[in-house]
Amino acid sequence: MLFRVLGPLEVRHVDGRAADVPAGVARRVLSALLVRPNTWVGVDSLAEAVWPDRDVASPADVLWECVHRLRRLTPLYDGTSARIDSQRGKHRLNIGEGELDSVVFEQLVDDGRAVLDADPHVAARCFRAAAGLWRGTPFTQLRTYHSRFEAARLARLRWEALDELVDALELLGEVADAVVLLQSLLVEEPTRERTWLRLVEVLTRADRPVEAEAAFRKAVRVAGTALSPA
Repeated sequence: MLFRVLGPLEVRHVDGRAADVPAGVARRVLSALLVRPNTWVGVDSLAEAVWPDRDVASPADVLWECVHRLRRLTPLYDGTSARIDSQRGKHRLNIGEGELDSVVFEQLVDDGRAVLDADPHVAARCFRAAAGLWRGTPFTQLRTYHSRFEAARLARLRWEALDELVDALELLGEVADAVVLLQSLLVEEPTRERTWLRLVEVLTRADRPVEAEAAFRKAVRVAGTALSPA
């Protein structure tokens, strides 16, 4: 199966058909397990994710029933093992290679970094593919510490990958593409200081001083409001 968390939760069969995961408790349980794939997650952590604002009588029993329903919706892991393992007081979602988009994203970023200097063309392809997996903010339906930490970590890595895509484009001499990318990133996050600095640097190195000066002046104006170093 394919589990997509880099945006609203999606679950798809390998043939592309959407799996019908019910809204509400089931989706929150599945999301909480996807925050920590292939890891045992305690009932207390799952209960916090599913019912953040209220206590529930016998949460372990309710979660057990929910996990049982999720098992029926998801095929066996690797064809033989259960997709979700359960032991007393804890559950684990088993994810195989290539099944979870956040893991694929991180692998693509690692692959791009490994070849950035030696083969910037391949690196750029990896970074583009990694960025292309994103559809929105991860784990928005959860408010736990683990979900917020993981969402922030992934978002930070996405920005790093986009910065390194700019590096790859510069190494390839594709300055115009680097400028367009940086400008699009500033539309998305207009107060990000690092992006403004990169835009000025790229334009300066490309011998486009008028545009570099204009970008610098605009960055100064933005700095008068609220630049972010992220």
